[in-house]
Amino acid sequence: MPAKKTTADTVNSKPIFNLIFWLRALLGLFTGTFSGILGFTSASDSADLGLFFAITMYLFSIALVRNFYSTKINKDERWKLFTTGIGTFIGLFLFSWILYDTLFVINL
Repeated sequence: MPAKKTTADTVNSKPIFNLIFWLRALLGLFTGTFSGILGFTSASDSADLGLFFAITMYLFSIALVRNFYSTKINKDERWKLFTTGIGTFIGLFLFSWILYDTLFVINL
């Protein structure tokens, strides 16, 4: 007799992954801007801490997403919790960090 499928095995997970994608996109923008506000810019010696801050925020997003959504998706899609939106996060983080550095930091 085949095993019964639970609701987690039959759920449509596309809206969940869309939400995760946009969450990480907004988090990337926020992280880049906040890295500039914290002073992790090209004018300071601690610019490398901006990258550490970005890695920390992405790991925070993994923990958040895993905590809330790991039971609501199919088991064969669990790896997508880690990888969904990573390129967008990195791109928007770098974009907003460089834009902040360009517009608001005066290099002498």
